[in-house]
Amino acid sequence: MIPLLVPLAALLAGQAAATVSGSGSVWPLTVLLVALSLPFCFMRRRWGLLALACALAFHWGFAAHHRLLHPGSSPDNVRYLARTETVIEGRLYREPEGQGTWNRWYLSAKRVWTPQGSRKTSGNVLITVRNAYRHWHYGDVVRVPLRLRPPRNRGERFDYRAFLARRGIYRVAYLHNDWEAVRVSRGGGLRGWIETARRRIGRFVERRFEPESGALVKALMLGDRGGLSRETRERFAAVGMSHVLSISGLHVGMLGLAAFVLFRSVASRSTRLLLSLPMYKLAAFGSLVPVVLYTLVAGARIPTVRAAIMIGLYQLAVLSGRHVNIFVTLAWAAVIAALCWPGAVMEVSFQLSFLAVLAIVAALRLFRHTPSMRSADSPASGRLHRLWPSVLLAFLVPFFAAVGTGPLVAHHFGYLSLAGFIANPLLVPLVGFLIVPSALLMGSLCLLFPAASTLLAGVLEPFVALFLRAVELLAGFPMAALSVPRPDWPMVGLIYLVILAVAAGAYGLLRRASRKGLC
Repeated sequence: MIPLLVPLAALLAGQAAATVSGSGSVWPLTVLLVALSLPFCFMRRRWGLLALACALAFHWGFAAHHRLLHPGSSPDNVRYLARTETVIEGRLYREPEGQGTWNRWYLSAKRVWTPQGSRKTSGNVLITVRNAYRHWHYGDVVRVPLRLRPPRNRGERFDYRAFLARRGIYRVAYLHNDWEAVRVSRGGGLRGWIETARRRIGRFVERRFEPESGALVKALMLGDRGGLSRETRERFAAVGMSHVLSISGLHVGMLGLAAFVLFRSVASRSTRLLLSLPMYKLAAFGSLVPVVLYTLVAGARIPTVRAAIMIGLYQLAVLSGRHVNIFVTLAWAAVIAALCWPGAVMEVSFQLSFLAVLAIVAALRLFRHTPSMRSADSPASGRLHRLWPSVLLAFLVPFFAAVGTGPLVAHHFGYLSLAGFIANPLLVPLVGFLIVPSALLMGSLCLLFPAASTLLAGVLEPFVALFLRAVELLAGFPMAALSVPRPDWPMVGLIYLVILAVAAGAYGLLRRASRKGLC
């Protein structure tokens, strides 16, 4: 495990170092690290190779992220266009986002018209459209007059320019209304079909649900938060459940678990399947289908894809019959994410999602040997007693996630939600095990059997309304959320050391009590 974790730490450290290095080169530091590791290769070959791997991982992480933050010169890129108004033609490579008439377009530029004539160009542009009266979709080729400018940071804590640079966007523009844009052609392909299906599902939700409930269902199912009101967002922030409004690894993981249990329960009722196929592997394979479907319907955003990769690695290990180590699976998912998306370690979603999973797994390992987490297999035991570990697990998972991510939430957002320790264990299972799977099933049915999906929407509506009402009540409690001084990174590290010390002490007490038969 160490040969994987130590180079991974070096890779992430290199990506983090690129944010504070300016335009300097990493080669001198890499040469120094390689030179220091070479003597160990002759003295202690194993440790020397590990040190060499760390040096190379640090270099790759630094170079890949640095290349995004400080791209090289390319005369045909839109970065080098003058700030005067020019006509640009390009393709919308993402579905437009926004609420009402406000839109955000992601344009991949292909050609530009200047006073000197037209020529090919390249690069991505983020366009804010104040009044969009027409329907624009993924794949549309548009021609629009724009005045490009570099993005500006919106605050001291959030580096908006680096955030866009990691997505390959170095220029932004503003458009007062979309009547100035001309649609040249429409796109298609597999991605176009998926986006069309997402739009149909979104329209179905808008017709069948109340406005507030429909906005929440669209956020949970499609990742479209444009319909959420400011009051709703503030309530979720007050109860420490803002992560629910974005499709995170927790949603995907709980959906995968619910699908696994469902497939296993249904398949176990067939004697032929029980005798001919291993149920555990069959359920693992079946649970991958809704996870992949959810990832596509949600727009294949980076946090969702990261979670799907982790679950896929875990399920592949199960299917191959290998022993599954969740920490190794988590590490490989982090490696793939860091290699595919350089600079991912600086993303808040990366930090919170991986830290939440790490906290959950570590805490469950801590408590797994206690009798309260063991199911009673005796026939004399009641059904409720046998199900108690599963019920307890549903409450503990969100609680451990809140504890594990609390210091980072305070660092990034400057608040600590006391209500979150109540809201997350009570309400997140309702979202992960009921609302999201039901909404995904409803979305699939609305494309094939609209009548059945309408019936399911009528059943789901009261649960969504109940969930929103519970969030509203908890957000109204005194001191539901406290504004706290934002801790810097050394203080965040110190807080996590305290949490680890408390966890180690609790582990020791549980082991001693277990040996004495006290728990």
